[in-house]
Amino acid sequence: MSKLRKITSNESGMAIIMVTTAVAILTFILVEFTFETKLNKIRVENQVDRYQARLNAEAGIKFALAKLKIYRVAWNTLEDNESMKKTVSPSMAEKVVTQPFFYPIPLDKRANIIQKNAVAEFEKNNLINGEMNVEIQPITGFLNPNTLKVIKEANSNQNQGQDNNDRDDNNETSNLKPFQFMEKTFFETLEKLVKDKNETDEEFALKYSNLNVELLIKELKYYVNNPKDYDEPEKADIEKNYELAGIKAKHAPLETLDEMYMLQGWDDEIVNLLKDKMSVHQVSVININEITENQLRVLFPAITNFQVETFFKRKNGDDEQGQKAKDFQDEPEFKKYITEELGVLDASSYDKRIAEFKKARITLGVAAKLFKVISKGAIGRTSYTLEAFIDLPVKPEPPKETKPKSNTSRNGQENNSDLNGEDGDNGNSQSNSNENDGKETKPAKIYLLEPRIVEIRQI
Repeated sequence: MSKLRKITSNESGMAIIMVTTAVAILTFILVEFTFETKLNKIRVENQVDRYQARLNAEAGIKFALAKLKIYRVAWNTLEDNESMKKTVSPSMAEKVVTQPFFYPIPLDKRANIIQKNAVAEFEKNNLINGEMNVEIQPITGFLNPNTLKVIKEANSNQNQGQDNNDRDDNNETSNLKPFQFMEKTFFETLEKLVKDKNETDEEFALKYSNLNVELLIKELKYYVNNPKDYDEPEKADIEKNYELAGIKAKHAPLETLDEMYMLQGWDDEIVNLLKDKMSVHQVSVININEITENQLRVLFPAITNFQVETFFKRKNGDDEQGQKAKDFQDEPEFKKYITEELGVLDASSYDKRIAEFKKARITLGVAAKLFKVISKGAIGRTSYTLEAFIDLPVKPEPPKETKPKSNTSRNGQENNSDLNGEDGDNGNSQSNSNENDGKETKPAKIYLLEPRIVEIRQI
């Protein structure tokens, strides 16, 4: 018993076990604490990097705004200086402004010491931490779904039944209304895109071999118009599709291109096929230096095959005849070439044709006033990309003084021959002034206001 009591009363080994256990617990707590600390540190660093990347992207947007302010000054200066405009066109200023910007600035291996020192000094004096890529793309395509909106006139009921005939008769198409012109352009563009995609993508061809392109364009037209203004044979079928799906069409202009995915008859693949060629913002500019054959034929339906061939030889050059490509400096030069050298139509018919589209905010030009900016900021493995649409509004013209209605015929009826510009042609009565006094009226000058962001989103 005495030996047993002696063994049980010996606690020297228990102390070792308790110390070992305490050390193990403290080690586990320390490891856990260290892990949580490192994890929280990583989280904080990622948040800081993301915020820095966002700041870089926002800095890129501001950088683009600064460049477009310079573009505005160049545009307005050229409008005031006709002699300078003959040697420097707005399209040249556009090409300079739309050059992409990368930071850090990439240097060629052949760069000399002066260039390297200049770049090093620039990087030393700026506050950018990380990377920044800025792309500025001019929006000059004239595919704006909102231009499909029907604008009814006083005699619209008389002309409504002629809409379908206008599309088939080559002579009648020269009198197409802007929304009819846009409908035809949308149809031809989407039809070509689908055809090209079918030739290169077998899976796409199997799925969309029987795609009714015309019905899709009719649906888009139905979607952006008031139901009372849209009255075509396809209306009943389109309305039925929306009723079966339990979806209500917007019946108003689109605010963003993402609304295209709300169209019931349009699959996402079809929307993606056309989306990059559309814009819902402001004025649609037809760039006369980038115009395609289909666009030229739609714009001037009376143009012949020989005239089309001659036009593109002048525009793109002809190696066989040693003719170099030559861009148009401005819209008046384009008009002179179409009416005088090619003889597609006379100046009066040209003015009437273009004035009709100006009412619908579709204009001809050599440079854009709407730009898409893609700014990407990055630091480490974190990146943040912003897409913004920046518009330079046209300065509105001051109100014109109205002439007194003093001309009266012998029968007591008012003579309205002086009021031809009253319908909103923005002073486009050049042909009338030529007939009356033989003097040529100069086109109105177009001045741009400060650039403004009309849409911005993260992509």
